[in-house]
Amino acid sequence: MSDIQHPPGCTCGAHDDNGMDRRQALRSLGALGAGLTLGPTVALGAFSDSARREELTGARAVQQGKAQKFTMLYTSDIHSQLHTHDEFFMENGKPVYKKRGGYGVLKTMVDTLRAEDPANTVVIDGGDCFQGGGVAAMSEGRAIVPLMNRVGYDLVLPGNWEVVYGKENMLKDLGGYQASKICANMWHEQLADFCGDMRDPNAELAGELIFPPYWTTIVAGVKIGFIGYNDPLTPKRQSPEYSCGIKFTKPELNVARYIRHLREYEQCAMVFLVTHMGLAQQVDLANKPEVDGADLILGADTHERVRKP
Repeated sequence: MSDIQHPPGCTCGAHDDNGMDRRQALRSLGALGAGLTLGPTVALGAFSDSARREELTGARAVQQGKAQKFTMLYTSDIHSQLHTHDEFFMENGKPVYKKRGGYGVLKTMVDTLRAEDPANTVVIDGGDCFQGGGVAAMSEGRAIVPLMNRVGYDLVLPGNWEVVYGKENMLKDLGGYQASKICANMWHEQLADFCGDMRDPNAELAGELIFPPYWTTIVAGVKIGFIGYNDPLTPKRQSPEYSCGIKFTKPELNVARYIRHLREYEQCAMVFLVTHMGLAQQVDLANKPEVDGADLILGADTHERVRKP
């Protein structure tokens, strides 16, 4: 039996009566944010469907004070797209282009949604903000920092392209964020001049993490925790020169320890993984026993539109 409870009419497919355990639920959710009730809390993910948000908000348990709700707003892979631009969609089997995106639109959306419950809203980005546009490239990412700060993120995870201008620039750019930063698998490389592509992501953990591995906050009276992971294959997917001085390791080497730490020591009621690893790797991670105890994976990297969790 799963310890995940669901609001009336939930269509996520991970119901208790299906005999689904937590790991199966993670897999069925497609490693994306979703709204569901876990214990005493209703987490409203980035639902574009306002009727669905209202359905969860109006759930009997929330109305009777037996459950609390909070909202997570999640973005990723902005790739320095400063302005509204054409995006490809399929509608009724036909390709169409619509104007989407841009930091002005993003800030307006975040402000509007956060205003519905400002004290209980968490805004998160899953990485890849510094690469993909001319302004970002010419400024080596620095021009993006004030824009991200204006949006008002609470938490950010570096993506595989955050290393594109080198470790020093990555630290300067991310250091300019007002948001908290997490990543539990990016380490200071002991051989700082080593820029080869022979790093072993299965190697034992050693040295010092570049960023804090996790972040906790209290929303709706409930303590929740987030653990971050960047793609361990970053030095192999792109030029290893970008990652000089950085070692990447696989999440399964320490994720169980951090989940246990958040549950037992930090006393978190809910634990989320924020990962920039691509859909395939994230689904694989969701199937591993090491992630038992995590409630949800907020994934990034593959730019795939997945409409339903």
